[in-house]
Amino acid sequence: MDLVISDEQEALAGTVRKWLAGRTDLAAAHADRDGGPLVRPEDLREAAGLGLVGLLRDGEGGTHADLALVVEELGHAASPLPLGQAALACRALDDAGIGGGMADRVAAGDALAVPVLPDPGEEPFRASSGPEGALVLDGRAAFAAGTADAGALVATAIGPGGAPVLALVEADAPGVARTARTTLDITRDFAAVAMDGVRVPAGSWAETETVEGLADGLALHHAADAAGAAERLLSMTLRYVQERRQFGRVIGGFQAVKHHCADMAVDVERARVCVRAGARALDAGDPAARRLRIAEAAAVAGEACSRVAGTALQLHGGMGFTWEHDLHLYLRRIKTGELLGGTPRYHYARLMELVG
Repeated sequence: MDLVISDEQEALAGTVRKWLAGRTDLAAAHADRDGGPLVRPEDLREAAGLGLVGLLRDGEGGTHADLALVVEELGHAASPLPLGQAALACRALDDAGIGGGMADRVAAGDALAVPVLPDPGEEPFRASSGPEGALVLDGRAAFAAGTADAGALVATAIGPGGAPVLALVEADAPGVARTARTTLDITRDFAAVAMDGVRVPAGSWAETETVEGLADGLALHHAADAAGAAERLLSMTLRYVQERRQFGRVIGGFQAVKHHCADMAVDVERARVCVRAGARALDAGDPAARRLRIAEAAAVAGEACSRVAGTALQLHGGMGFTWEHDLHLYLRRIKTGELLGGTPRYHYARLMELVG
């Protein structure tokens, strides 16, 4: 499998990195907030204008491999924008053929829709039959990124006959409750989503096999985000150890520090390679290969990025523990992402089942 990115993909990543640099304010994450959102609507519209939200739609020419590069840059910048989730929601709505023009509105930046899936181990949303072809949803997702600012939710559920169901739900529909959640990660907004007898009209839901693919896509992009954040921590640490002096020399000259930095670089590359392999598998459309590669990416990248974060904190010494330093923002983001879409332990177990 060719995991080398093309010149066009390098240009895409470079463009996104430059764009995010002017629109990501880490000071907002450091500051005490009054509950206001981190995501600015104008940033979502600009991202849509760049084609990032509709990247996976037919006719746009984008792939999951492209989107993974975009999400890596979101992690690298510690951006609060849920572009990966919105792009996956657009594609899911198109594949299921539901929602009328909602996918068009999201791709244009006029609305924000994100997937809502209970994490592995949580009870799935349940769907029962309602009047006039409607569906009635009940259940709860404890954590969902981007839902605090979304106007629509793309929910997965177990249908009346046991088949997987995808449903488009207005975020302010009767029976929908969103509760802001305080998490270790302070660079993104999270909310718990509860649905109690939420009615979804005909045309806004469908039984579809794309549900599993959506869950795998989310798991992959959580890993991609962590890989981008880990890369940022590596560059921050390399710069610091080449500047910090102790015993009359820079600490980067000590052999133990060199070994730690080398281990960090290997872990960053390990995470990146696994994420790219998972993205290629999503694009290939082979369900068996997709399950295997996504489990591998989520497990390996989750652990590798967590090690990078811990080592970065160690090498920064007391400086890394200060509130004013950006290191803890990335460490928090990585450690929170490690629990989203299934923990590394869950995905290792899934991997063993698939290869056993």
